[in-house]
Amino acid sequence: MKPPSPTNNLRTRDADRADVCSMLDAALSDGQLTAAEHETRTATAMRAENFAALDRLVDDLQVPAELAATPVARGVARVPRRWWIPVGAIVLAGLLGAGVGLLGRTVGDAVLGDPLPDLTTGNGLAHFVADYRAEYGTTIADELTLYPEYALVERDSGKPGKQDELKYRGDFEKWGSQGSRPPDTRSFDLATVDLARYARLVSGAAGTTRVPNGWVSHVLVRYPPGGGKDAELEISIYVKNEAEQSGYFKIRPNGEPIAVYPA
Repeated sequence: MKPPSPTNNLRTRDADRADVCSMLDAALSDGQLTAAEHETRTATAMRAENFAALDRLVDDLQVPAELAATPVARGVARVPRRWWIPVGAIVLAGLLGAGVGLLGRTVGDAVLGDPLPDLTTGNGLAHFVADYRAEYGTTIADELTLYPEYALVERDSGKPGKQDELKYRGDFEKWGSQGSRPPDTRSFDLATVDLARYARLVSGAAGTTRVPNGWVSHVLVRYPPGGGKDAELEISIYVKNEAEQSGYFKIRPNGEPIAVYPA
């Protein structure tokens, strides 16, 4: 059991919530938690507002050595944002409609700077959102594409009719020239994505799309082009394998399914 935290009232970041999810993933894999307990605690972790709420979720668990350096495990405030603590293991079943996706797992070590966690995973998206908020003071964007090693994001430049196109690899940098931004462009709030449900669905993406031994190649978040003012925000998750089989599915930010296009 970890020591009591002296900073229980300190507000948490998305990356802190992701750290706790990695502890819960490890606890599920080594038999400390049942699948039902894991699902309940993970959902609670992704909504936690302070360290006290996170502490309650892991106080009765044995913390793996590779996760002992995380802020929640140490009971101290989070270190500067350039230190990355990727998820030790996300072991979550992807449930879409009546079909259950495959179990997924990602493994990483704590490192300084690069490499980033796989940005298509729940932990990777949480890290991206935390860094985006830290960089720009907002979570509003026009379009986001996540690849395992980098992300591309389009956002309002603050200048009338102009849009910034950015590339992210741990830092944000402009790529290409500043583009035009039509007046009817619709922005969305990345903070509205249910990270716990997203993580479960991405983890089971290969099973959902029926792509044997598949992996997520990229994730696209945007309003559908030409969809009109009533169109819903879509998160499209694309899967492929070495045999060039592919499929994808679309979900809403709350994790509800829209459509599945299997291999």
